[in-house]
Amino acid sequence: MESTEIENNLKVIEDLLRTEKAEQARNLFEKLDEQNTVRYFLLKGNIAQKYQNWGEAINAFNHVLDIDSGNTEAANNLHLIRNILNFWNPDLLNP
Repeated sequence: MESTEIENNLKVIEDLLRTEKAEQARNLFEKLDEQNTVRYFLLKGNIAQKYQNWGEAINAFNHVLDIDSGNTEAANNLHLIRNILNFWNPDLLNP
């Protein structure tokens, strides 16, 4: 795939995610070749997060931070996922 075509596909995927068309975004994303870019792994993490694939999302966002340690979107998403996974409500266990 040419870089222009890849960039166009990434833009389309971002737009699909923004408009809550996650299934279409995931299908298009799966057709892409893996790239070692922040943008690629942010999209991978965002798609995984939409489908509650927490492990895949965490790995993708950690990969973003390996590439760009100051990326606030990846750091914020990791914080959000950790809060979800660490949620504990004692009242649910004590009827």
